[in-house]
Amino acid sequence: MRIRITLLSLLASLLSTGFVFTSAPVANAGCRDYPESVTPACAAQNLAEEQARQAADTLQRAQDLIDAENRAKAQAAQEYVANGSRPCSVYPASITAACAAENLGVEQEKQKSAIDKQAQALLDAEEKAKENAEKDYIANGSRPCTLYPASITPECSAENLAYETKRQVAAAAKFQEDIIEAEQKALKQAQDDYIRNGSRPCSVFPASTTPECAAANLKYEEIKKVEIAAITTARETSTKSLITTKDDNGSLLVVSNIPKGVDLLTTKVKLLNSKGKLVDTGEIRYDSAGKPYFVFDKQVAKGNYKIELSIPKKKAATIAIKL
Repeated sequence: MRIRITLLSLLASLLSTGFVFTSAPVANAGCRDYPESVTPACAAQNLAEEQARQAADTLQRAQDLIDAENRAKAQAAQEYVANGSRPCSVYPASITAACAAENLGVEQEKQKSAIDKQAQALLDAEEKAKENAEKDYIANGSRPCTLYPASITPECSAENLAYETKRQVAAAAKFQEDIIEAEQKALKQAQDDYIRNGSRPCSVFPASTTPECAAANLKYEEIKKVEIAAITTARETSTKSLITTKDDNGSLLVVSNIPKGVDLLTTKVKLLNSKGKLVDTGEIRYDSAGKPYFVFDKQVAKGNYKIELSIPKKKAATIAIKL
């Protein structure tokens, strides 16, 4: 209410001064400087500018009061909700005997709740500390010498030193084992990549960067593009898992499910005729999605054939095809 009265008095003051908001007169250069400032034209201009400034200040103060009132209302609404949206939390009802008793009870309940919360936080912290202590005890070998004050006795100090020395030696050994394991994995990955790239020396760095190998690798990739294009075309007309087709170079291409037990990185691929005689040895290559396919470069006539895939210490797996 006080803010509203102040706002009205400001507006009344503004109106009583007789300010008229019109376009300001054209400013004359130097009207703020003496002796120009005392000329009739500059005096009128300076008066108009000062009146405009005062009017703007008055309006800004009025807007500031409105903003302050809105903030006060918003703050009061927040506090009302925070106090349980109770009528007794609002002045002047809050100072009545009934509301004073109610507010006292609410405040006591809030304080009790805060105390209970602090107590629970302490219990939780203590429980967490116990859990961490148990974990540390187990991590240190579940040894009584890890616990204070036993840990500072001469006997326990010696035991703890020996235990820590042994732990560091074991950690160093594990670190070396991890390095060896990583090297072995990297070597196997390099070997697998070598095989997937046709077991070609030119696929291995730094040989791959030589002019001769760069040309060979480009030729190899061009051949694969022709093969993959032929397989893609064949797949568009067939939904079967077994696909046989020929590329523009006349090579026989076969896409098939791989028989159980066959390791594509170690198997040997052969094409046999219906009498079991060797027709051609093949290669395994991979498309852009990593799916394998078989390539046989010899010209093959129509008929029944078998693709034989070797399996160490076992009978070879076969895939029957008809051309």
